[in-house]
Amino acid sequence: MGRYTDDIIELNRDVEPFIIQGSATRTHFFKQKFPDPYKVLQFVHCSDMHDVPDLWDRMVKYINYYSEYISFAIHTGDYCGSSQDFYTDFYTACTQCVHPIYNCVGNHDVVKKDEEGRGIPNTKQSAHDLLFNHKSDWNAVFCDCEHSMTYYKDYPESNIRMIVLDLYFDIDIQKKWLQEVLEDAKKKDLSVITAMHQPSGPMNDSFGVTFHTINNYEELCGRDNQMPFEPMIVDFIARGGKYICNLAGHDHHDSFGFTDTGVLNVVVESGTNWDGWCDGKRIKGTRTYDAFNVMSVDVNLGILKLVRVGDNVDHYLRIKRTLCYDYVNRKVIFCG
Repeated sequence: MGRYTDDIIELNRDVEPFIIQGSATRTHFFKQKFPDPYKVLQFVHCSDMHDVPDLWDRMVKYINYYSEYISFAIHTGDYCGSSQDFYTDFYTACTQCVHPIYNCVGNHDVVKKDEEGRGIPNTKQSAHDLLFNHKSDWNAVFCDCEHSMTYYKDYPESNIRMIVLDLYFDIDIQKKWLQEVLEDAKKKDLSVITAMHQPSGPMNDSFGVTFHTINNYEELCGRDNQMPFEPMIVDFIARGGKYICNLAGHDHHDSFGFTDTGVLNVVVESGTNWDGWCDGKRIKGTRTYDAFNVMSVDVNLGILKLVRVGDNVDHYLRIKRTLCYDYVNRKVIFCG
């Protein structure tokens, strides 16, 4: 019998070829006839770590091990536990990452407990100071507002702009800013990824891929119709802007598909091991303990690719290991 290990690298050794090939594009010989001027951008998308330092630390160790292929990480909100009262500064308490880890504000990051243990809203500054206290290596352009948690980051070598939005404060200021930033991206012919804690709108049109839950969570909790930024994204697409997808978390289970107005959302399973809204168990000491995506975008070919690290099967025993999607022609190339 082989020696047991709970090391995140060894538990996920089978997806190593996908991490390597996720960062690859066509052989350079194609450039003689079909110029591919841009590099593939590959990064980690995680969300909803909810104050579990061990899981953040394991993710960082994974990024550091594959740092040749992974450029950064984006955490799409709920960095705190159930409220700001449950907080760890992962950036100092855990292994240091060799690449930037961008953060995004979530609904649990903006509340504190009252005397009866109920969550009540806290100030914008309180959330900012907890989540955005280690951004010196981000080199991002922030929205000009007080305690800004809204920013964009350009990757010119990949011709991509990533825009991170705050769903909880200064919405009108951000709407105007987002219109300007999207217009600037269009003028520069940049392809755009947005990121926010919750999906940009209700998702109705999926592709039957295993990275999309088949449980009807709406029966339990209804629909969240909050979509303050979706009209700006829809307008950008309608005017010929190059849009890839919106990255989100919040739901704690995977989703992949379009909203009614045509915005592609990629929702990643929660990074925390609390499995209340997950599509299966999350057991420490097993592969199911971790969950995040390694995502890559190739604007030359118009494709995005997902590789699941950690929990890669739901309670229906559907495997969610890899997905390759043509976001220009809206078709699945491979899922399995």
